[in-house]
This record gives sequence, structure tokens and C-alpha cells, in this order.
Amino acid sequence: MISCLPVFLSRHMATCRAMGGLVISASLLAACSSAPVKFYTLGASAIATGATSPSGSVSAVTDTTPVIQVQQARIPDYLDGQDILVRDGHEIERSPLGRWASRLSVGVTDLVTARLAQKWPERFVTDQPQPTPASWRLAINISRLDVSRNGAAALNADWAIIPQDLHQPITHNRTHIEVAGGTTTNNHVAEITESLLNQLSDRIAASWPQVTTPVSHTHH
Repeated sequence: MISCLPVFLSRHMATCRAMGGLVISASLLAACSSAPVKFYTLGASAIATGATSPSGSVSAVTDTTPVIQVQQARIPDYLDGQDILVRDGHEIERSPLGRWASRLSVGVTDLVTARLAQKWPERFVTDQPQPTPASWRLAINISRLDVSRNGAAALNADWAIIPQDLHQPITHNRTHIEVAGGTTTNNHVAEITESLLNQLSDRIAASWPQVTTPVSHTHH
């Protein structure tokens, strides 16, 4: 009986190794067959920006072109990543298979910049640092950006329009926006988020200070 024990243990270990290999193979197959992670944008890359010009030509920015520099938007820390999040009461749900293509604050800045450039083709609207001071700087602070599981979404934001001329006042504004839509898919969440930011862009544009040109008088 004792002499049979090594043979039994050897066969048992071989069986265990074989079964372990089957478990690992099954796990790998399950991982390979799972749905891939998808990445979502807020549509900024599909928006025509800046002054229109024939294909292949260059639209020059001259010394007289008004320049608007959009600073990176500030949003709540828990939102400022690539996870797509939906609120369900006090709980924040993270999408298992959906991600933003960039940090959300970067995507927000890109979208607002693109929307303003679309509205003002005669101006140079950019979110990139410039070699000379911009005509205006736009600072955006979003204190709330909630998309709820029930389809209600809300945004609270304030912004400052800072002129290059230090003798001119800084314009401060704030707003609250609510929209409703579906949240059953990540694409729905992206659409409702974009809708909030489109309305924010409209309100920023509407609040922009009017530029008045001094009237010159000729004396005789």
C-alpha cells in the first residue's frame, strides 16, 4: 500500500495541473470574448473652428485679429478623469466599458473653445498658450456637472472674461442649466453632457462685453 502512494500522488498532481490549465484557458477565453472598452468625445473634433477659408489656404491671424484664450476649465475633482460617471442618488456609478477620450476638463475646454470659435470666425479663439497677451482670457469654473440615472442633468458654472487692458473691468457671470435625456448607454451620457456644455457656451457668448471703437473727431 505504501509503495502505491507516490504513484497516486503523482497522478493526482498531474490531474490538478491539467484542471488548472483548463481553468486558466477558460479565463483567458472569457477575457478575450468580453466587450472592448469604448472611448467617447464631446464632439469638439467634429466642429469647424475659426475663419473659413478655401481648402489648402492659410487664414492669417494679424495684429488686429482679436485673440481669445480659453483657460483649462476647472471641474470637481471626482469628475476630472476619463471615467464616465452617472449619479444615482448619493452613489456615483462608473461605466465598466466606457471612457472619455481625454480627461473631462480637457474635453470641456476643447468643446467650449470650438463652440466659441464657431460663433466668432473673425476672432482667433484658442485654448493654447500664445506668445503675446490675448485680447481676452476666459476662465471657467464648473462647480456641478451631474448626469443622473433618471435622465435629469444639471450644470452650475461661473466664468470670468479678463481683458488685456487692465483699465477695463473684468466681467463675471454665473449660470444654472438643466436638461433631460436618456442615460441607458454611454453615448446617451455623452450627448446629454454635450448638451449642457453647448448651452454654457451660448451663455458665455451672450455675456461677452461689447467692443466699442472710439469715434475720432476732426478739428478745423
